[in-house]
Parts: sequence; C-alpha cells; structure tokens
Amino acid sequence: MITNTFVHLISKNGFQNLIQNTTAQVSIETGLKAVGRPAFTLADTHVDKETRKYSAVKELLYQTLCLGIYLAVIPVTFKKGGFAIFKKLCNKLNKHPEFLKSITKTDKLPGIEKCSIDIFKNEKSLVALHNLSHLSPAKRQDKTNDLAQKLLTSIEKNTNWDLVKKEYGSKEAFIQKLLNSDRENDFFRQFFIGKGGIEMSSIVGSVVGLTLLAPELSHLILHPVMKALHMEAPKAAAENKPQNIDKQA
Repeated sequence: MITNTFVHLISKNGFQNLIQNTTAQVSIETGLKAVGRPAFTLADTHVDKETRKYSAVKELLYQTLCLGIYLAVIPVTFKKGGFAIFKKLCNKLNKHPEFLKSITKTDKLPGIEKCSIDIFKNEKSLVALHNLSHLSPAKRQDKTNDLAQKLLTSIEKNTNWDLVKKEYGSKEAFIQKLLNSDRENDFFRQFFIGKGGIEMSSIVGSVVGLTLLAPELSHLILHPVMKALHMEAPKAAAENKPQNIDKQA
C-alpha cells in the first residue's frame, strides 16, 4: 500500500517538474534547514535552555532571511540572464546543423535540426512550455485541467506571436503542435537546450546566492532583528551584568 502510494507520487508530472526545478529544490532544502536545525538545537539537553532558545531562533531567522534574499534576487536575475545567453547560443547552433544534430543525438532518438527560443519573450513562456510537455496530449487539450490551462495562459502572454506566424505559418498551427505533439517529438526537443540553460544558470545563481550574497546580507539584517526581539546572546548578557565590587579590597 505504502509502496504503491510512493510510486504514484513520484510518477506525477507535478512532482517530476518540481524536482527538476532548481528554485524549488533550493527552497525545499533551505526550508528543511530552517525547521530541522532549530528543532535539533532545542532537543540538545547538553546546553542550557536560554542558549538553546537563542541559537534556535537565530538559526531559524538566518535560514529564513537567506531563503527570502535568494528568492527575491537570484531566480529572477539568473534565469533572465540564462535565457538571454542561451537564446544567442541556440541561434549560433542553428548555423551549424550537423554539429547540432551530433550533440543532441541519443541512443533512442536522432539529433534535432533546430534549436530556437526566439519566439519567447522571456523565460516564463519557455518554462511553461517545458512543463506542459510533461502532460499527455489528452490532458493538454482538456479545458477543465487547471494546470494545463494555467500553462497555456502563461505561453499566451509571453510568446511573440508575430515570430510564431513567420515560423509556423499561423498561431493556430503552433497551438496544434503544442497540444498534440509527443514530448519526444522534435517540436518539444528543440526547446530543451534553452530550458537546460535556464536551469544551469539557476544552479550558478544558487551557488552564488547561498554562499556569497545571502549569508552576507542575512548577517547584516540578523543582528538588528534579534535585538528588536530582545534576544541577546547568553554570553554577552552575562558579560553585561554589573560586577560586584569587592569592598574589602
């Protein structure tokens, strides 16, 4: 029973899209740290209660601030940058079709002839198209499927339809390919390099953000927040206590 439930969960398209999303992975990992580390700190009976409380609150705030800074700055900046870089890269690869075929060929599928993401205004449309490809054609065409409709709306808003008409003849022709093509079809595969580029830039952003930017900014913000909460490090509190004067000296 448990095994069947687990297999059903990991087989869902939503779950697979989630674990392939760098931002989601970082958010989940940092969220677990924000909960787990304070919990283990509070459970450590070898440390006095006040120290445990101070350390747990500080760790919770630190991880929360890191996550907030990361989500506010990194995904937007690096995803947009990755999209711009790989748009240019795809255009260069299109000028060398034989090389493009050789690097995209797999044991089961031939290489693609085109790698173009020019039709997309930004990374949102490309990501939505990639997520939509994980749904079966039947689910994509189902107007009662909320996820499919949400993704189609994002594509509608963030696609340059003038370029689509030049490349596919009409908007309707593109939509039909979008709704009916198999995920392994060349129609979807031509966009995978661009999507991979976005995720690669997100990984770089997560390293930069969580190891350099977020910790530095968090430390700057953390101390004023802890002070506002009237939480002082136990050692500092002890040092600030007035010393008894030895009147016999």
